[in-house]
Amino acid sequence: MSIERKIQVVTGGTSGMGLGTAKALGTFGPVLIGGRNQKRLENALEELKAAGIEAYGKTCDVSDKASLQEFAEYAVGIAPIGSVVNAAGVDYGAVPRDALLKINMQGTHYVLETFLPYLDNSNVVNYSSVTGYFYQPKKEELELWMNPDAEDFLEKVSALIPEPKDPRMTVLGPDYMAYAASKRFVMFYTMANTKRVGSKNNSRIISIAPGSFMTPMLVNQGVENEAVAEGMKRGTAFYRLGESEEMADLIQHLLSPGHEYLTGCDIIMDGGRTALGMYPQFE
Repeated sequence: MSIERKIQVVTGGTSGMGLGTAKALGTFGPVLIGGRNQKRLENALEELKAAGIEAYGKTCDVSDKASLQEFAEYAVGIAPIGSVVNAAGVDYGAVPRDALLKINMQGTHYVLETFLPYLDNSNVVNYSSVTGYFYQPKKEELELWMNPDAEDFLEKVSALIPEPKDPRMTVLGPDYMAYAASKRFVMFYTMANTKRVGSKNNSRIISIAPGSFMTPMLVNQGVENEAVAEGMKRGTAFYRLGESEEMADLIQHLLSPGHEYLTGCDIIMDGGRTALGMYPQFE
């Protein structure tokens, strides 16, 4: 599979890991970034072009089907689709619960549905989160997740999300479990579309689960506070936060020729955070 000279699409590509990914994918061909904030979009475009990348930008809201359709049509007007990386998402506490679920869950669905007709030996990458590994959906949730277009989808999803029992999660606030559920959905949705995406001339779909990376989203969680930062670092094997460039380099590598058999899976990149949180460690 070669994505050379094809358009590399990155939603949520105006900052953080999304922007880092856009820079890395610029080695393959032109890049189109999307975001809701016009000013951040303009600043990101300037940064990409200064790096010598053929970059395009268009405002895009992944929770709005009409906005996504315009975005996709703009993309294929530039070049055939090489990759679609959905880095758009919101963290718990950043927006109301319904908006969080709509952007992270239905937004992931809308992005794939919109771009699916244009995939041809292409790649799809969704950003999940290690947080999703600490959420175990019930059978009725999985059945509900199979129909994200349902009119009452958000209402029913929200009603099925339990209150956290683990004290470590309780202190993070009432919407932490909603965020965890939304990111588990991203993993589920990625795997549940493996066959359908593969039918588009051997296109493939994967998700990437970041841990604690130094991004604007993490700043909003209070990482500039020394105590918060120390706690995040202690949760890793290397006692440090990840850098956006590390994630971008991984995605660039995975989308390069030679990995055509990799599809339908979630890949963890978290400095060992998930392993440390799930299993006792040998000393």
